[in-house]
Amino acid sequence: MDGLTLSQKFNAYKGMTCRNIKVFFKDKMTVFFSILAPLIVFLLYILFLKEAYMSSIKGDLASVSHLIDMNDVENIANGWLLSGILASSCITVSLNSLSVMVDDKDRKVDYDYNSSPSNGHIVVLSYFTGALVNTLLITCGVLTVGLISLSIIGSLYLTVTKVILLYLNTILGCASATLLMMIIASFFKKTGALGAFGGIVSAAIGFIIGAYVPLGSFSTGVQTTLAFFPGSQVASIYRELLMGGVTEHVANAMGSNGGPEFLESIKSEFSLSLTMFNYETTEFFSFMYTLGSIIVGLILNIVLYKKSSKRK
Repeated sequence: MDGLTLSQKFNAYKGMTCRNIKVFFKDKMTVFFSILAPLIVFLLYILFLKEAYMSSIKGDLASVSHLIDMNDVENIANGWLLSGILASSCITVSLNSLSVMVDDKDRKVDYDYNSSPSNGHIVVLSYFTGALVNTLLITCGVLTVGLISLSIIGSLYLTVTKVILLYLNTILGCASATLLMMIIASFFKKTGALGAFGGIVSAAIGFIIGAYVPLGSFSTGVQTTLAFFPGSQVASIYRELLMGGVTEHVANAMGSNGGPEFLESIKSEFSLSLTMFNYETTEFFSFMYTLGSIIVGLILNIVLYKKSSKRK
């Protein structure tokens, strides 16, 4: 980077970033496998989980069913579904987007970067930005379609502030996941190995973030362990934002006929907040935790890239 002006540094960064984005979207199979985990969550929900959770909620509301709209009840379960799809999308899309970085390593393209005037942090930022843009485009698209779909079924009782927070959470979630996946991807030298690892992640991520089974179903120790993963914090924020409004509306409609108890039951059953060392996390804590993971992840990625670029 010595001898380069600020404008030249920016142009180099922009050029590498645009190239990374184009390479990703040219590979249709990689794009498909990026959304494999969200598809798994959706299919499991439709085929197995929806009826079970709907039956559980309706059972709690049997005596007051005349007071509430069943479409609202369905959107409680649907909000949990969309939360899982979005949180898993942040992770799997970012991991598959980073196949560009691993492929460059496999084909020795990174040697060209190392011998160019552009220093490590510009290269790291270009890979990060490219993967982040890819992940944001797909995940924000899923969020938008999901909100429209659930609004057709019934109201989610979302304020403008909550909608903004949903997209803000998507940005933070995608950034955090991209940086974490970059650290993992930096240890891979072949795209085939990364693809195999991606398949494992697609199958397992739903359990880690509570998309298949709410984390509240596990012991406190397991909940605490899984809550350390930033993706679990992101999923928790999604659930609070997407399920909180409609759950409170149903609880208010029930009034003294078990409304407060129903609200607490849903929060506990669907893990709207997480448990860490017997402490119940808040939305603010989860936001700050995710933000902190972004800062740590960025520093670690720069350090790792500088070490890996020092080849003999």
